[in-house]
Amino acid sequence: MNNSPLSDTMAEHAATKSPESYERFLALFRASTIGIATTGTPIRDADGNLTTGHGFGAGRTTHGDGQPRILAFADPEVALRNFGPRFNAGVSGAVLLQMAATDDGCAGILVNSAIAEISLVISKSTARSVLAPDAEPAQPKRHWWNRR
Repeated sequence: MNNSPLSDTMAEHAATKSPESYERFLALFRASTIGIATTGTPIRDADGNLTTGHGFGAGRTTHGDGQPRILAFADPEVALRNFGPRFNAGVSGAVLLQMAATDDGCAGILVNSAIAEISLVISKSTARSVLAPDAEPAQPKRHWWNRR
């Protein structure tokens, strides 16, 4: 079993630069747990569960072009083994896409591979498009007993 599926997809895209490999990366990112460095302090709710407090968020980087992006780490368990503790929380890729898409001060997400010195950028506009519902609404399924 492969322990670094997202990082493997990142390596594939780095090698091919194909739109198909980037689409596979985006789909897998959205469905994966991603490592992030958190800022601020979580608080406990009335039930004692940890929740985000005021000022709690995902760490950012301006690496590359100087634009602020969420700093993310693919395949957190493998990244921890290979590169040490660069992050302190795991978050759903879908949540990170939502954060990047809705935060006016964020230009997207910089995703670091767990197996090689590769990083890929997910722009704000790409995050929005990945989260957008399909352009064509699904047709309701007709049952054989109701043919009208």
